[in-house]
Amino acid sequence: MMKRYKLLKDEATADIAFIAYGKDLSELFRNISIAVSNIMVLNAEVNRTKKINFTIHSKSLDLLVVDFINKIVFYKDYKNLLITDSKIQIDKKLNLKCQADCEKIENLKDRFLVDVKAATLHELEIKKEKGLIKCKIVLDV
Repeated sequence: MMKRYKLLKDEATADIAFIAYGKDLSELFRNISIAVSNIMVLNAEVNRTKKINFTIHSKSLDLLVVDFINKIVFYKDYKNLLITDSKIQIDKKLNLKCQADCEKIENLKDRFLVDVKAATLHELEIKKEKGLIKCKIVLDV
């Protein structure tokens, strides 16, 4: 089975960095959302009590990654929902459609590890390597 993501220890001192992997953009973005959720909450794959849908459009793939993570943070901060899994569709014009499973934050308080504030453009890198798309991301915590 392919790795979904890998935490990068000692990469950023006040932040958390990781690399997400995917065979295509949809899988990459799904694995980004799983990584962000698992960074915030221990065993983030939980009951999934709510479903949400949202769309995002960005001018570049780099910005789409940042906007997507910041949308996950928005749902955490303002809607009190943690996105635990998602189905992603991305077209050639960088329109992203997301159908996400969520859990209420109050159901997860005893497992909360880190509060992610935002994604950054710092050291953001997306490249194809050995048949996979790799995305290095630094999160502000």
